[in-house]
Amino acid sequence: MSVQPQQINPAPAIKNLTSLIIEPTNTCNLRCTFCFVTEGMTREGGFMDLNLFKKIVDDSPGLEHLCMHNWGEPLLHKQIFDMIEYAHNKGVNWVVMNTNGTLLSDKMIRKIVDSPLNIIRFSIDGSAETFKKIRGVELDKIEASIRKLKALKDKERPELSMGVVFTVDEGTEGDVDEFISYWGEIVDHVRTQQKLVRAPRDEVCPELFGKDYGKLVVLWDGTVIPCCVDYNATLKLGNAWEERVMDLWQAKEMESLRKMHVEGEFPDTCTDCNECPTSKAERRFFFPSVSAKG
Repeated sequence: MSVQPQQINPAPAIKNLTSLIIEPTNTCNLRCTFCFVTEGMTREGGFMDLNLFKKIVDDSPGLEHLCMHNWGEPLLHKQIFDMIEYAHNKGVNWVVMNTNGTLLSDKMIRKIVDSPLNIIRFSIDGSAETFKKIRGVELDKIEASIRKLKALKDKERPELSMGVVFTVDEGTEGDVDEFISYWGEIVDHVRTQQKLVRAPRDEVCPELFGKDYGKLVVLWDGTVIPCCVDYNATLKLGNAWEERVMDLWQAKEMESLRKMHVEGEFPDTCTDCNECPTSKAERRFFFPSVSAKG
């Protein structure tokens, strides 16, 4: 008689799929020290076709939240504002974009304010010294551009929310309190997030079930994956050119991944997926009800 695998983790409820992460491009103009674009990403670089983007949105009538970033710098895409406009016109309630802020020319600032983008966030990691060490560029110019954008949007479109994101690790967590105090006077909101690290996982990942809401990732070439951490797209669910992205949330590939996590038999991509332990940021890829381990 065969032995059935034991469930070692609780099976979370599956939330409705209402959010997508779209990767306009996986190319970037920076080579940040902790980014897998710099080291580790082996898949081909490219830019999402506008027609593919439109198909994804058209195939997702219940879409409420759209993140216009994944790996890469989204403002490098020449049709990024066409995409934002299209999603907005199709009724997506929240269109969000994270950027490294290096491309904030006066022309780009004007485009951002004139667009229907709801939230824009800038990746700023700690002090100016830390920022230069991690990202290889000076913070002063980027900060000046952020301040210029803030002034224009406050005058012409105050409903556009501006924020900064600080990826925290052991070496930079001492900068967090001063960072929040400083940037809190400049932008509308400040977020901290833990840096991704390779360490054993023994807990179910919420990306497969939905933490606050269901979410999938569509890469620039249409490949659909369950989680942004899968930077080399090893956990393929399908392709948006041929399939409706919303259907893949309940497809057999997702059911198989959920079953593996519940049974503690994680696929290779998930086995060592973890986050840097720090009290200065909440973990993203773990359910909050489960205490941190290790």
